[in-house]
Amino acid sequence: MTSILDDIYDAYGTPGELKLFTEAIERWDINSIDQLPEYMKPCYVALFDVYKEIEEEMEKEGNQYRVHYAKEVVGHL
Repeated sequence: MTSILDDIYDAYGTPGELKLFTEAIERWDINSIDQLPEYMKPCYVALFDVYKEIEEEMEKEGNQYRVHYAKEVVGHL
C-alpha cells in the first residue's frame, strides 16, 4: 500500500489531483471518492478498507482507539 501511495504522489498525480487525494485521506470519508480521478479511486478504497480491517482486528483486542492515531499519521505524510 505504501509503495502504491508513493507512486501516486511521485509519478502519476498532478498537483490538483494530489490535493484532492490528500484532502480525501485527511477526511477519512468514503464519500470523498466522488471527487477523485478514476485511477485514484481503487487506491483510496483499498486504503480505506485496510484501515477498516485493522480497526476491526484492534477492536477484538480492545485497542481500536489506536487506529485513530495511525489515520492521523497517514493524513500528514
